[in-house]
Amino acid sequence: MVRPRHPNKDLESVLRAAEVRQWRVERRRKYYKMYCPCPEKHFKTVKLTPSGANYLKDLLGQLRRATCWEERNL
Repeated sequence: MVRPRHPNKDLESVLRAAEVRQWRVERRRKYYKMYCPCPEKHFKTVKLTPSGANYLKDLLGQLRRATCWEERNL
């Protein structure tokens, strides 16, 4: 099943990067939920309407701190 695109192109690129890293991305009513493939089962939510100007920067920082998120070309 094809996942619907995020309306924000920068956040869509984060979701695609997660899919490349084998994270499972699911669309919910007001957000997307990304599930980590590691045994610890990390997850992260991505809002459809980000609340602030630093939302993308904060999201990327949180993902980089996750031990299972390898830094690649984002």
